[in-house]
Amino acid sequence: MLSSADFAGDGCDTMSDESDPQTETGAPAPAPTPTPAPRTVPVAALAGAIVLIGLVGFALYRRGATSAPGGAGTPAATDGAAATTDEGGTPIVAQPPFRLSPEASILAERYRCICGCNDNLSVCTCRNPNGSEDMKRHLQGIADAGKTPEEADAAMEAKFGPACLLKNPAPPQTLPSHAGQAPSTH
Repeated sequence: MLSSADFAGDGCDTMSDESDPQTETGAPAPAPTPTPAPRTVPVAALAGAIVLIGLVGFALYRRGATSAPGGAGTPAATDGAAATTDEGGTPIVAQPPFRLSPEASILAERYRCICGCNDNLSVCTCRNPNGSEDMKRHLQGIADAGKTPEEADAAMEAKFGPACLLKNPAPPQTLPSHAGQAPSTH
């Protein structure tokens, strides 16, 4: 403990320890301020609860704003049919490409699309008449019937002609390929 009595009269600044319970005069020092009690509710939990309440409120708000009467008649539920809206907007209804089962996908590697692009049937996504969509639907029916690859070849050749079989030479390409550039005719 340091006090001004140790430096009597030499002109130096005095140093005193603030934790000293007594001052130079011997009177007791004021009591130290008490430390605040620990919080009973963690701040992180409180902030999380506020955010959660906000998200629930927002979800309820959006749910009320986007729900419309007649939810079963939405464009997605009409199976690609033309849909009308009361708001004057134009609905965008796109049909996804036809998806083949794994068995039909294996069979599709044996055929070429006859739309004019000469792509493999599993690659082409055209919607031309007798194009890949029609061919894939027919091939899926063949695969669902459990036909052998030879029987599938015969059925595809009967419906779409010999040009659909990859084992036959490809006809001249009339449309650009979906998988790459059209071959040059030099």
